[in-house]
Amino acid sequence: MSLIVLFVLVGTPLLLTLIALSLARRRIVTGDEWKRVRLMLAAAVVTGGVVAWLLQGTLDLGRGAMLAPAILGVSLVAGVGLGETVVRPRRPAGPRTASLETRQVTEYLPRGVTTVVVATAALHLAALTLTTATASADDMGRAGRQVAAQCGGTGSVASPYPGSFYSGPLTALLVVMGLATLAALMAVVRRPRGFAPDEVGDDVLRRASTTRVLAAAGAALAASHAGIAFFAGTALLRMDCQRPWMAPVGWALLASVPVALLVLGWLLGLIVTPGALPAERAQQPVETR
Repeated sequence: MSLIVLFVLVGTPLLLTLIALSLARRRIVTGDEWKRVRLMLAAAVVTGGVVAWLLQGTLDLGRGAMLAPAILGVSLVAGVGLGETVVRPRRPAGPRTASLETRQVTEYLPRGVTTVVVATAALHLAALTLTTATASADDMGRAGRQVAAQCGGTGSVASPYPGSFYSGPLTALLVVMGLATLAALMAVVRRPRGFAPDEVGDDVLRRASTTRVLAAAGAALAASHAGIAFFAGTALLRMDCQRPWMAPVGWALLASVPVALLVLGWLLGLIVTPGALPAERAQQPVETR
């Protein structure tokens, strides 16, 4: 198991970085830039899927299944970030222009996507906080693996339940994903000008890139929440003995699953859409420092 975990933490981003560097080695022209970005995205999905499959077969007691959406999401964020920052910006030598204006990440974040991603993150954090606080140790003494209730002389338990046994490593993955997202957004905003002929077109390209990076993070959060909410909701509802809050919370968690899946589909659509380039584009690439 230690080798698999090491591959997730070190091998996956290293492999994706090498792929991105290999795609960015040759001269890029307008016609094939988006093709290389799509190749980077496909490589990230395949890599994340393989790692998630390996972990699912290695981590016991359902931890692999619960971590799989987050693992695939982290790989997706890394792939989109590398595609938008390493694959895109390389340009042939030529005339350069520079701007003294300081660009801020917040200026390029799309309002609608940002709102949805922040809401998804808040919902996911609330669900993880609830399940971590209400979980208990199982019969083998493993903390945070099941949920239990006592009704008079009878009791009931259900597992797997996403307490600290699952939420601990999941939270660590989500923190790594958040840091990777922030780094990618900053790199996109500060990168040299691409094929845009002016500052207005340059802003269009940057906004398209920040949209895809942010959408990748949101898709990872939505997929992770759908899995957590499903396991937690079904565990709460199948208990014979329930505390008063368990049934309504269980139904609310299950109701959030299709919502998360709809958000996931919408954000994935934003990732795979190339986005509109400036209407009047320069015939030759222009590069900034």
